[in-house]
Amino acid sequence: MKNLKKIFIALGFFFLVSGCQKDDICPESTQVTPLLTIEFYDVEDNTRLKAVQSLTVQAVGEEDTLSASSTTNQIAIPLRTDQNTTEYLFIKNSGADNENIDTLSFFYNPSPEYLNRACGYKVNFLGLQAEIVEDDNNWILDDIEQQTDVENETETAHIHIIH
Repeated sequence: MKNLKKIFIALGFFFLVSGCQKDDICPESTQVTPLLTIEFYDVEDNTRLKAVQSLTVQAVGEEDTLSASSTTNQIAIPLRTDQNTTEYLFIKNSGADNENIDTLSFFYNPSPEYLNRACGYKVNFLGLQAEIVEDDNNWILDDIEQQTDVENETETAHIHIIH
């Protein structure tokens, strides 16, 4: 009887432990959906980075801003994964009397890529094109696509904006 009790305890412990699975945790080093990296360059010397004064970036139709008012020569912004276009307002001198708003549209083909069970999917953006919406007072004078496929945000900038 004692041996039977020990066998049941051992079997119970075995079934309890064998029912466990390892945790599915996505490592931080895993490349996830990349951000669109943009660098700003001087109109007089297209090889020289030039900071934008008090830049704020806001998605069209949204109230929240992605980038608070700061002076910078590089930003990284997300693209929509559920559509093939994303529009942003780029606000120079945000909050000042001489505030200037330009709209940029980004066109691309989202391409989902399965990573693994823990991390799920990431979306790459292929065939990227940028278009400046023309107005009477554009501060963005030109855009140059450096990389038409957005698959990694840690490499060089995807787009250069000339201002």
